[in-house]
Amino acid sequence: MNKALQNYTKELLKQNKSIEAIRQNLLSAGWKENDVDQALSTVSSSPALPTVPPPLSPEKISMVEIFVNFLSFILLGIVATSLGVLYFQIINRYFPDILAEISYGRNIRFQVSAVHYSIASLIVGFPLYVWALWFWFKNFKRAHEKAESRLTKWITYIVLLAASITIIGDLIAAIFSFLQGELSTRFLLKALTILVITGLIFIFYFLERKKIHYKKEVTTAPFRVLLGISVVLVIAGIVFGFFAAGTPGQERLRKFDRERVRNLQSIANGIDMFARDNLRLPDSLDEFKNNTRYNFYIANTTDPVTKKVYEYRPLSTSLDTPNMAFDFHYELCGIFALSTIGESYGRYPKPEFGSWEEHGQGKVCKTQTITALQREGGILEPRRLPPVPRD
Repeated sequence: MNKALQNYTKELLKQNKSIEAIRQNLLSAGWKENDVDQALSTVSSSPALPTVPPPLSPEKISMVEIFVNFLSFILLGIVATSLGVLYFQIINRYFPDILAEISYGRNIRFQVSAVHYSIASLIVGFPLYVWALWFWFKNFKRAHEKAESRLTKWITYIVLLAASITIIGDLIAAIFSFLQGELSTRFLLKALTILVITGLIFIFYFLERKKIHYKKEVTTAPFRVLLGISVVLVIAGIVFGFFAAGTPGQERLRKFDRERVRNLQSIANGIDMFARDNLRLPDSLDEFKNNTRYNFYIANTTDPVTKKVYEYRPLSTSLDTPNMAFDFHYELCGIFALSTIGESYGRYPKPEFGSWEEHGQGKVCKTQTITALQREGGILEPRRLPPVPRD
């Protein structure tokens, strides 16, 4: 190709002449069309600036990921509640407070069933919660531009809000209780339990929002620290829970003891009614069998394990003439697998069990007294009257 033609074409291009105008000019000057086209293609083939590709639309979150995310929030509620209840019950067990029991009654006392249910919830719920979070982070790690659903954003921020309110309320309650004179080791430990659980939740989801929502660079180190603290709290709670509530074998023995307590108290109620009706004690428990009035109370006269009849022995009867009162004394015995001395209200929180709710281990015999009043119109309810002064 003629170099002069190429140079001429370059000069015209430098003068901002259009390619079509240059082409028409060369053709009119007598240049062949093939030579003109080849020259123009050669001098105009300089590298062009790279064009910016259009932005790709973000990948949408799948229904499976939405399901796992919702599941993680449900599991969070189960784990946080169970962990709090578990530590509260352990604190109730080892740090009793007389003032708290006077103010709030039996509801704040140690309950074995609450401990066992919390342990079961943590054993099932905590590993599933960790797996759900791992699944959630894994999918966003593979697709950095994945679009999170608006609903999951709202729920996450609601969790953050709830954790913040709980922390503030816990601090207010601690200061208020201090001003009310209710400051004790028991209360401080419970306030600390709430603060630690809600604090972990707040810190975790604050970092999660920073990484998932705002796409900030957050290393895995703080998440591993939070996971380690949570694992320690869960394992420690389960271990201390077993120490406080006992093993499954002990709980089975405890349930048999509860049935014995019910049976003995029911028998005692039947004996009380019999003495009130007849002004005497029954000779034996067999005396109730043919009387429909007392069958309800004497339905279970045998031990649930050994099937032996509970021991009953009438002792004595005395009459207080000035009060017209009969005092009936009898002895009732049962054999228990475990002792509840010092823990009776925690083990058996029902008040109707009376004196039998606190007992030792092995054979336990208790002497009971019934006081019945006699008047012309009949016999009044059995109760112990205050002594009448005598001249």
